[in-house]
Amino acid sequence: RPFLLPALLTVLALSPDLPAHDGQPHRLPAAKREALFVASGTVRDPAQVTWLQEHYDVWLARADTGRVDVLVSAQSLALLQRLGFELSENTELSATLQGLGERAPGQITGIPGYACYGTVEETGARLRALVAAHPNLARIVDLGDSWEKTTPGGPEGYDLEALTLENPAVPGPKAPYVVIGAIHAREYATAEIVTRFAEHLLAGYGTDPERTWLIDHSVIHLLPQTNPDGRKRAEAGVLWRRNTRSGLCATASQIGVDLNRNSSFLWGTGGSSTNACSDTYRGPTAASEPEVQAVQSWLAQILPDQRPDDQTTPAPEDATGLFLSLHSYSELVLFPWGATSAAAPNRVALQSLGRKFGHYTRYRVCQAPLCLYAASGVTDDFAYGTRGVAAYTFEVGTSFFQSCDSFDSGVWPVNRDALFYGLKAARRPFTEPQGPE
Repeated sequence: RPFLLPALLTVLALSPDLPAHDGQPHRLPAAKREALFVASGTVRDPAQVTWLQEHYDVWLARADTGRVDVLVSAQSLALLQRLGFELSENTELSATLQGLGERAPGQITGIPGYACYGTVEETGARLRALVAAHPNLARIVDLGDSWEKTTPGGPEGYDLEALTLENPAVPGPKAPYVVIGAIHAREYATAEIVTRFAEHLLAGYGTDPERTWLIDHSVIHLLPQTNPDGRKRAEAGVLWRRNTRSGLCATASQIGVDLNRNSSFLWGTGGSSTNACSDTYRGPTAASEPEVQAVQSWLAQILPDQRPDDQTTPAPEDATGLFLSLHSYSELVLFPWGATSAAAPNRVALQSLGRKFGHYTRYRVCQAPLCLYAASGVTDDFAYGTRGVAAYTFEVGTSFFQSCDSFDSGVWPVNRDALFYGLKAARRPFTEPQGPE
C-alpha cells in the first residue's frame, strides 16, 4: 500500500496512548512482559522500516525477504495494522520474553534463565582459567575501560579484556585472527561462542595436530564481552542493546550509544540514527565511546595496515588477517560494505570466503544492505576499510534469547566449525579460500 509518512506521523501525534517506543530497553516486570510481545510480518518499503526502527524496538529487518520482527503492545499493534502494516504476533519469539531475568530452579551460574551463557564476571573468570592452565600460550590484554569505568560517581564499570593465544616459541610471520562478541548487549549467544572457541582451541593443543599447528602459527585475539556495561543490564532481563552512556537522551531507559554504529570509518553516512533516544543512535561524534576507542586502538596495533582508508582501493591479494564480529540473530554471513550497497573493492574475494563460512553454518551469505539494511559505523567496515583485512559479521541463530538446547545442539557447533575454518583462512583470506581445499 502507498506509505504516507507525514500522515502516519500525524496519526501517531494524535494517539496519546501509544508508547513513544514500545521496546526501548527497560526492566520488564511480569506485568510488563505480559503487555509486550513480538509481532512479525512483511515490510518491503525501506521508508517504513526506517520509521519503525526510529519508533519501535525492531529485532529483525530483512531487506531480502522483507520480514520484520518488532516489539509492540496490543494497542500499538492494532494501530500499526490500521495504518497498513501487515503484522501479527510471533508466539515463538514472544515466549522468549517470559521469565527474562529470573533464574531457573536450582540455577546458580550463568545468565538468569539461560545457564549456558556466562555472565560478564564468569566470562572473565573462564579467560583467566585458560591463562592459568596454559601460561605459555594464553594471556589477557586490557584494551581499555567501559563508559561506566571512565565516568566517576556511578557504577564501577569494567575493563575490556581480550584473550590472546599464540606460541611465542615458534617464529613468525603469523596471521592475526580477531573475533569479538556482544557489542550489542542482549545478543546472548555471541559472547559464549567466542569464549567456547578459546576453550575449544586450547583443549586440543598438544593432542590435535590442527589446533596445535594453528596456535603455533597464528596470533588469535578474542574479545567476548565488547560492551560489558550494557551486557550487565541485559543479564538482568533488560532489553538492552547499546552501552550505558547517559546525558544524551532525557529518558533514563533509553540512554546509550549503539557501539556498532559508532566506529569512525564511514560513520554517519546512513543506516544509523541521529536521535539520541533511538536504538541505533550513532553517538555525537565518530568513535565518541570509550569502548569503540579501545577496540579501534587495539585493532590498529594487532592488524597490519594494508590499504588506504578509502572506499575504492583494494587490499592486495596477499593481504593477511581476518576479523569477525558476532551478532544475533537472522542466520546470515555479511561482508562489507555495510554502510552502502556499493561493492567493496575486494568483493569477489570477500564473497568467496563468505560462502565457505556459509558452507559450515548454512547461513545466507551477502553484502549487508542486500540482506538487512544499510548500517554505518560498523566494526567490520572499520577493520576492512582501515586495515585491509577480510572482515565479516555473523548473525547467529534465530533469537536474541536463544534457548540453551538449540544453542548447544545447533548454533554453537556450526559457528565453531566456521570460526575454525576462518582461523585456517586468516593467512591469505583473499586467495586461498577461492581455490580447491
